[in-house]
Amino acid sequence: MKKRYWLPALVLAVIGIVIYLFVYGYGFSGLVLFGVGALFFLFGFINVLKKRLPRLMRLVHAALWILLIAVLLTSAVIGFMIVRAGSGTQDAESDYLIVLGAGVNGTAPSRSLRERLTATEEYLKQHPNTIAILSGGQGEHESISEAVCMFNWLTEKGIPAEQLRIEDRATSTVENIRFSLDLIEAETGVRPTKCAVLSSSYHLFRASLLAQQEGLEMQGVPAKVSYPIFYCNMLLREIFGVWYILIFQ
Repeated sequence: MKKRYWLPALVLAVIGIVIYLFVYGYGFSGLVLFGVGALFFLFGFINVLKKRLPRLMRLVHAALWILLIAVLLTSAVIGFMIVRAGSGTQDAESDYLIVLGAGVNGTAPSRSLRERLTATEEYLKQHPNTIAILSGGQGEHESISEAVCMFNWLTEKGIPAEQLRIEDRATSTVENIRFSLDLIEAETGVRPTKCAVLSSSYHLFRASLLAQQEGLEMQGVPAKVSYPIFYCNMLLREIFGVWYILIFQ
């Protein structure tokens, strides 16, 4: 195998493994780098086989390039839609606001959760009649549930407890939405078909697709992401998340 194939494959694979194992929050980007390295190796392997099976390998090589270009173009379109959805719904007004949880470090909110909580605080102070459904269960390395963590943070900032509801069973975005709608229905007797949902800006598009599956027209309320590199990392993960919904759900 020629050096122009195996060297990038090796470098990308090693960098990807290091990022996956040692850089917290960027594990998915590490996997992607490892995958790109594997792709270099695959092209190099096809190039070696061209000497023995020239006609077949030319067809395989061409088909692989066509597939790769199609995936990249589709991913670019999905990325554009994610970025566009990240601006949220203009003047989102709703009786209920579903706040999607994120990681908790012990009992303290992670950076992503703090950004969502800051946006939640701002929204609730502007809409004092809106009830916030704080949705998120307790993960493996979390001392309290995401919902309880959000409740504690918001009440410390002066948000009245009666303006908040805790939904602490959800372990995924679709459960966040489903269980929050269950809670609203139990409280009002009516399952809403339109509701505001707050999450990180990069997450709103995928959340809207999952909300549609639950029969909900979602009004997106974005939480700004403070670090551009982290935003790019999460954008990459969201693109693959949308791919997963389109193919498997």
